[in-house]
Amino acid sequence: MSNERIQVRILYAGRGGYHSEVISVPGRGMEEHDRLIDFIREDPAVAAECYIDAARLCSAQIVEEED
Repeated sequence: MSNERIQVRILYAGRGGYHSEVISVPGRGMEEHDRLIDFIREDPAVAAECYIDAARLCSAQIVEEED
């Protein structure tokens, strides 16, 4: 996943409900983590581009491109 960007849907929980959003993150570095959610929480390149509320983060999944 060198210089390619990936779309990730993140799901937050809070105030009795859920909120999801799709973010675009750099793919490089993802293979260094066992789980996608760890990559989103811990990778410096992701942190440099967007704020992730780790306390409310429930899940993360790659958004597949629609054909």
